[in-house]
Amino acid sequence: MREKLGTVGLVLALTPGLASAQTTPAQPAPNQGQGQTAPAGSGGADGPKAPAYSGPQGSSYSDKKATGGGGAAPIHRVRVRKGAPVATLPGFEQLPDGGSRLFVDLTTQVPVEERRTASSVTYVLKGAQVTHYNNTNALVTVHFNTPVFRARLVPSGADLLFVIELRDPKAAPAYKMSAKGQGGILTVDFGKGEYVPTAQAAPLQDDNNNTNNTIDAKQPK
Repeated sequence: MREKLGTVGLVLALTPGLASAQTTPAQPAPNQGQGQTAPAGSGGADGPKAPAYSGPQGSSYSDKKATGGGGAAPIHRVRVRKGAPVATLPGFEQLPDGGSRLFVDLTTQVPVEERRTASSVTYVLKGAQVTHYNNTNALVTVHFNTPVFRARLVPSGADLLFVIELRDPKAAPAYKMSAKGQGGILTVDFGKGEYVPTAQAAPLQDDNNNTNNTIDAKQPK
């Protein structure tokens, strides 16, 4: 009898060892965030967690209007009308005779209406449009020997305005719409005069510091 009990006890004593020698799949550690509460300030096993982002919301790189109040720069858009004439380039140049010229290149010739006030002259380009907002940038000519202070293209309903601000109300420009290649060009010429002191008159320069006589409203995109 003692021999049988000894045999049974030997088998029971060996069983745990055999069980521990078997390979069992690893069990995932319990998720601390499920059903358990981490000690205050501990941050769990992975260390302290970063605070939730509370900065500006609603910023976007698309042309959709931002919905948040994060102070993102406004996105300027223009409404394009299919088939309408396009103003492709407004510009300014000094003329060899001492006068100056403003011009607008277009994809086709359009009717023009002149409107004058004491401090400005506006040319209404009938049915024309701009398709790039950069072409509405102002042409600032205050440092050049011209009666023009500033000029810019301004969309207005189905038309496009070329608004020229004058620093000499007596200036009498002459304008003309003419063909240019397959398109058209509006030119507005001003006579020569002494509008700025010679020492302050700025020569026009290109990106390589070469003097030239033309500037335009296009900016790098």
